[in-house]
Amino acid sequence: MYGCVAVVKATIETSENVLVDDLTKARRLDAVNYVTDSTQASDFYWDRESGLRIRVGVHDIQVVPQYEDVEHSIDADNDYILNNPNDDEDRRHFEHIVDTFCR
Repeated sequence: MYGCVAVVKATIETSENVLVDDLTKARRLDAVNYVTDSTQASDFYWDRESGLRIRVGVHDIQVVPQYEDVEHSIDADNDYILNNPNDDEDRRHFEHIVDTFCR
């Protein structure tokens, strides 16, 4: 038994004040911008094949995570997780995280 496939071609009609970028026909266009520190700011244009030009502004970038101390009380979540792990592997993994990344 063979099936029939109907091919439908859709057209999009827009007014003059609407921009259309057909993503089904556009090839992937990547824009690479290297950032070296958090004080760097950059503006560049990303030109699409459709003729659409996108202005991109990059500023206030955090390239290195900034951590801050958190107050842990005695009745914190750590006690619950250590006393109720799914299995010993989860307990060891959690203990490793606490020993490695917490003060």
